[in-house]
Amino acid sequence: MKFINNNYLKKQTIRNYGSFLFLIGIFFIPSTLFIGALFLLPAAIIGSNLNDKPYLKDKWNYPFIVFGLLILMSSFLQNFVFINNYDSIWNPILSIAGMGNWLPFIWFFWAFQPYINSESKRKTFAKTLIAGTFPVLITGFGQYFFDWTGPFETLNGLIIWYQRPVENPGGLTGLFNNQNYTGSWLNIIWPFCLALFLEKRKDFFRKTISFGFLFSVGYAAFLTFSRNAWIGLLTSTPIMLEKKRLKQLVPFISIVIFISFFLISSIFKGELQNYLRDLFPEKILLEFSDEGYKDLDATRLEIFSSAFNLIKTSPIFGIGAGSFSAIYFMETTFWKGHSHNLLLELGISYGLPSSIIFFTAITFILYLSGKSLFLKRNINNIFLFDKAFWSASLFFLISQLFDIQYLDGKISIIIWILISGLKNIIEENNKSIVSYNK
Repeated sequence: MKFINNNYLKKQTIRNYGSFLFLIGIFFIPSTLFIGALFLLPAAIIGSNLNDKPYLKDKWNYPFIVFGLLILMSSFLQNFVFINNYDSIWNPILSIAGMGNWLPFIWFFWAFQPYINSESKRKTFAKTLIAGTFPVLITGFGQYFFDWTGPFETLNGLIIWYQRPVENPGGLTGLFNNQNYTGSWLNIIWPFCLALFLEKRKDFFRKTISFGFLFSVGYAAFLTFSRNAWIGLLTSTPIMLEKKRLKQLVPFISIVIFISFFLISSIFKGELQNYLRDLFPEKILLEFSDEGYKDLDATRLEIFSSAFNLIKTSPIFGIGAGSFSAIYFMETTFWKGHSHNLLLELGISYGLPSSIIFFTAITFILYLSGKSLFLKRNINNIFLFDKAFWSASLFFLISQLFDIQYLDGKISIIIWILISGLKNIIEENNKSIVSYNK
């Protein structure tokens, strides 16, 4: 009996260490990927030993294992078997480097599950993530309103932040490379801020703090002037609200849509439209008017068409990671960092089979977790932070069909953790059903 107790205490101590490292890593991720990864890596190692099921016995890992094997096979063939038709502009070694965007996260998906396998743990994760976003908000507002560009140093130069000046018609970027990355991050955080604010509590101080984060994240997302960020705010909010509050929001959303249509539609051209347009910043109007697109070197449809044509040349194993940018530049003289669609980007990099398997697995997890959450008899009793996990994941997956922010390491880590949380929600629901039937 004493041996059993000692063994239990030892495992519990290891679990506590792992949870501590995990939360510290999550806190640092928004501001510095390097520091966050230093804590998350040992947390993942510990989490691997805490999992109830061995990696190869967990059926949820199977599609991702196949996905990883396909990526490995494609990279091997591109480097050692296939003829490189673009050797003057593209090096196949990039396919091996590109695997870093995928293979470690297949392990993270499983390894981090012990830290978010209950409602209370997922809530703690959410609060830590919100708190860690505070530097993003401070530096972002400082950049936008006070022209803070840095460099800013802390921890004796271990962390150095640089920020680019806000260009016209650019938007807030904060600690990210551009406003689209910042907008994507803030849209991931937004549902969790809503969950924190919507919690029923009487503590005025905590309610004020939660409202402060909600307002700051929403306002910062607006100042990115990223259409994806604006759409994310509008789509995530209804998912998080109860039916009663959602009905109250419908008139507001309808008014916003009508005003937006009135301001940009040629049907309403005239003095009234011109007067109302003068009341809004030019940056906002440019995002939705023809004027904002007249100087574009290529439309999304043109980029997608080029991506499809490239996939046709090697649909099974792809051409290679990073090849789209080089080939597109050679053909058009326009530089695009990616194909603006993660499904297409994976198809170009490693082939359609890997792309289809990845998106099918993620979509299936979203479907089953959504079914677990929203098909309950009393939908208003759903745990708010679980809804936030689902809402953030859904928006991110949809947004990657029109742009790619996944390739930012900060964002990809959090997304895989969110998917891990959804997998846990599915299993918890299945266990509760079994217990109820018994």
